[in-house]
Amino acid sequence: MSRKAKSIHRRAAGSANRPLLLRRWWAKVPHERRRAAAGIARRLVLLGALVALVGGGMKWLEGHVLTGLQDPLNAPVRVQLDPRPGWMPAELVRSISQSLVYEGAWYGDKDLSERVYHLAAANPWGRRVRAVRKYHDVGGRCVVLVDGEFRQPVALAAWKGRYYFVDEQGVRLGDSGRCSQVPQWVASIPAPGGGSARRVYFAERSQVPAGARAWRKHYMIIELNDELDPAAPALGKPWDSKALRAGLRLVKLLASRRYARQISRLDVRNYAGRVSRNLEHLGFWSGRTYIKFGRFPHPDGVDWVVPPQRKMANLDRYVALHDGRLVGTTGLDLQIDNLNDSTYGMRPEGQ
Repeated sequence: MSRKAKSIHRRAAGSANRPLLLRRWWAKVPHERRRAAAGIARRLVLLGALVALVGGGMKWLEGHVLTGLQDPLNAPVRVQLDPRPGWMPAELVRSISQSLVYEGAWYGDKDLSERVYHLAAANPWGRRVRAVRKYHDVGGRCVVLVDGEFRQPVALAAWKGRYYFVDEQGVRLGDSGRCSQVPQWVASIPAPGGGSARRVYFAERSQVPAGARAWRKHYMIIELNDELDPAAPALGKPWDSKALRAGLRLVKLLASRRYARQISRLDVRNYAGRVSRNLEHLGFWSGRTYIKFGRFPHPDGVDWVVPPQRKMANLDRYVALHDGRLVGTTGLDLQIDNLNDSTYGMRPEGQ
């Protein structure tokens, strides 16, 4: 036999002997150790199978979720206001949201966010739009979130027998006869679990939950001059009236008072003495009681009129001395710095 043949024969014989060597070694291992090793091997096999199963399941779940998020091209678009203003009734939220969905809108439109942004900026109720973004909610539905600020009605402007809601900047928001979404009622709704009650605003009394304590939201009426003030502007546009702006400034002063609900109408028809220089420029009514306010000081600060803060302090003290009543009291002239006149039933300060 050649050397090469002998070498091949030895390698083959060695390979054949290896299983026999492993078998003899395994036979010498104590029975307890063999049982322990077999248990470890079984656990490793099961662990490997479990890892493979979990990996496959996660892959399936990922594919299932992604498939669910792949909305058809005609998926309906829902718009939400985020955050929703606390003073805004559900009807107004719904009306604004629906107005931001243009005809033919679909979630896959790459211009959807931009178009909704411009619609929100042009909406009469919109003051400022910060951002618009798309997302899927927990149920996988398509949602467009509009983050912005919205105009809140603070008073009614009266002109030629019609009444228009305006915000603090004098922007027209609708008229009282046709604007059914404006907050008209406030209800105190108890929180679940006995927590603090929260205020919820409603457009109609019938929408207030049964048993909830509710009261009508108070809007002061600003009487404009039918001849000297311009007509009401279009929805969402500012009213070009200095008299209205002065009235809104007075509304802001009065609205923070506890007796604000006793004040019904503000008269700005003689603003800047445009009707008569001998009459007060501004005044307001509480029932049949008329209070003369006068005018605001010039913005340069050089003026002889009583400052607004002093006027309001005098009015606060007068109401306090009359058990919180303004309605039915003697008319007041807040243009006078010192109201310690017995005519008004006021005592000098410090007494």
